[in-house]
Amino acid sequence: MPIVELSFPLRGTPLPYDHGYLVYRAVAVIVPWVAEPAQLDLAMVPIQGSPHGGFLHLTSVSRLAFRLNSDDVERLQPLSDRILAVETATLRLGRPTEHALRPVPGLLSPFVAVVHCRHSDEVLERLKAEFLALDIKAVPALRLRRGREGASPAGQGRRLFDCPYARYGRQVGGRSVVGWEVQVFGLAPAESFRLQERGVGPGRRYGCGVFVPVVGERPRKASKYGATGVW
Repeated sequence: MPIVELSFPLRGTPLPYDHGYLVYRAVAVIVPWVAEPAQLDLAMVPIQGSPHGGFLHLTSVSRLAFRLNSDDVERLQPLSDRILAVETATLRLGRPTEHALRPVPGLLSPFVAVVHCRHSDEVLERLKAEFLALDIKAVPALRLRRGREGASPAGQGRRLFDCPYARYGRQVGGRSVVGWEVQVFGLAPAESFRLQERGVGPGRRYGCGVFVPVVGERPRKASKYGATGVW
């Protein structure tokens, strides 16, 4: 059965920047099915918005979207026109629309958890192995930090360690999880479909390792940092 994307219009007050697990738990209160261990194909798409001051401010393009088997779409209908309480944020969901995934050559995941890997060269080798396991020949790359700090707004300006690549920390069920921003170009249509459907790494139902189309960015020449620095 095909994987589709079910997208709910989203309005409300600013979310904590580190909100993936919190939103997942709020959704599970209304639809307990999403928390069942058997739902391995369910993924929550990262919410788009404007980050500022440790919060994600919702915009006209903000959506709460899920990727799941087409036969399971009806299970998420109870979220339609509901209100979610996510810490101090209040989110109002609209009526959903269903979309087929479309193949695009460039995909980005803002947070990929790579277990037991601390340094960028180890992370990249693990990512390459996971891509090959998905029969994807396009080579993943780590995204360079933006600006001087390189930490997410949730990091309050503190750098986790002296690394040129975007590396963040998130809280998942009381545990601290480290992840990297990963981007890949030159995907064949079948590869693009597989990466969007399967993702990389653990925590997809919290928004980790979920890939979305790249907007407004193209691959650049390798930097002085070597093969991983293609931005």
